This record gives sequence, structure tokens and C-alpha cells, in this order.
Amino acid sequence: MAKSLGERFWEKVNCAGPTQPHMSTCCWEWTGGKSPEGYGRFYLGKEHGSRLEGAHRLALSFVLGRLPVNALHQCDNPSCVRPSHLQNGSLSQNALESYARGRQPRRHAYRGTNVYNAKLTEEDVRVIRKRYEQGETQKAIGESYGLAQAHIGRIVRRKIWAHVK
Repeated sequence: MAKSLGERFWEKVNCAGPTQPHMSTCCWEWTGGKSPEGYGRFYLGKEHGSRLEGAHRLALSFVLGRLPVNALHQCDNPSCVRPSHLQNGSLSQNALESYARGRQPRRHAYRGTNVYNAKLTEEDVRVIRKRYEQGETQKAIGESYGLAQAHIGRIVRRKIWAHVK
């Protein structure tokens, strides 16, 4: 007889995982396949749509009775599937928690010269805007910086580098 979805799922769980410093109980770690970010992946099987599902979402579904849109890890351990370490939540809640716990820099940290491949400085942006205000074409400005006219257009319209005054 074929194993049930639950039997197949729970045989891939180590219930003696690490205890995170801010948690009072240990994590139940997923031992099956994982995403590059460390989240467990579980193949549901043909009878359930022949697709991969996040192991943490599936673990929470056993408690909720339905698959949650997003399962938030209170333990900050992506491979944890312990239902008491998970809670149903929105994508925006997940992002806010991630920022608050220092797992992800806020979006504005990746702007301007903090972008790893930035070709301009804030002073360059000020000069570009000044040259455009004085009547120079975006194409000519772009050529002098080795940038496309469209990129210069986004700068002068403040679609990018908006934080530069």
C-alpha cells in the first residue's frame, strides 16, 4: 500500500534539530530536498497536482487545514517545519519581519553608490540634472558617461537616484 502524503512528509523531518537562541523549543529540520535559500521542498505527487511545495507551508497546512499563502518562520530557520515555529502571514508581514530581525537590508540600502555596480556618484547625478536643465540633450549627456539616453531620462525624471537633491 502507498504511503499517505503525511507519512511521506514526516519521514523527511528531523525532530531533534537546533534550538535557536530566541526560541524555547528545538526546530524540526527538513532533511529532504531544499531550495538554494535552504527552504524545504516537497513533491506532492500526482494525486495532489504533481508539483513541489514549500515544506514549511505544507507543515503549517496540517494544522490549519488549508495551504497558507505564506508561512512565517518565528525561529528564522528556513529548513524548520515545526508547526509551532510557523505562523500564517502575508508576504508584506514576512518582509517586515525579515527587516526587523536583520535578515535582509531595507530596500533603500540598495540605492545610489551602495549598488555594487554603480557607475555614477551622487555628484555625477547632480551634474547630469544640471546639464539637462541647461538644455543639453539626454543622448549627449549619456554619451559622455557611457550610458544610454533612456538611463539619463530616468535620472532627470527622478525615477532612479530620487534620493539625490
